[in-house]
Amino acid sequence: MIKCLVVDDEPLAREAIKVYIEKMPELELVDECENALQAMAGLRSKHVDLIFLDIEMPEIDGISFLQMLKNIPGVIFTTAYRNYAVEAFDLDVIDYLLKPISFERFVSAINKYYERTNKPVSVLTELKKETVNYLNVKADRKTYKVDISKIQYIESLKDYVKIVCSDVSIVTHDSLSNMEAFLSEYAFIRIHRSFLVAIDKIKSFDSESVYLENNELPVSRTYKKSVLTILEK
Repeated sequence: MIKCLVVDDEPLAREAIKVYIEKMPELELVDECENALQAMAGLRSKHVDLIFLDIEMPEIDGISFLQMLKNIPGVIFTTAYRNYAVEAFDLDVIDYLLKPISFERFVSAINKYYERTNKPVSVLTELKKETVNYLNVKADRKTYKVDISKIQYIESLKDYVKIVCSDVSIVTHDSLSNMEAFLSEYAFIRIHRSFLVAIDKIKSFDSESVYLENNELPVSRTYKKSVLTILEK
């Protein structure tokens, strides 16, 4: 049994994870906490194999909490924000789940836990393994669900990024590095400090540029070798 601890200041968010845990016979919920201080107490009194950890919480955020721990169990971040992805993976967490979390995405994260710990994957391998196929993007006081398959490229605009899709362009407050980290499991390639491009949207290329259906984007010297290596395969 994988003994799980759920840490989130939002009751509904904790309940959603608890429902998923109950669906999987290999998982056992040993405690739930609404803040990092409760979680510290829980870790002292109970054996925990895996923490589902929110990031934005009052008093002590999830990343600071994780940095305080000496003996760290497996950690899966559960958050509504993409902009912590780079820092999270620097802490060697198992996965980074964006809310709302689908059950398929939850199962994918558990499979990663099994792979990381070299534990045998029993019935989990029979479940369909999927990843999130959209981005939740905040702009103009709204949240847009952007289909990842429609993204052509993403451009850095200082403290913002412009996500250019086949049907719409959206400017949101984020960084290109965060976008690159979140899309690391998808077929995107960094061609320039200012551009991240969907490989399947590239119609042609040379050593200086990549050509999309309606756009020509520059390839910088820094990324030229890696770009050509990937695209010439």
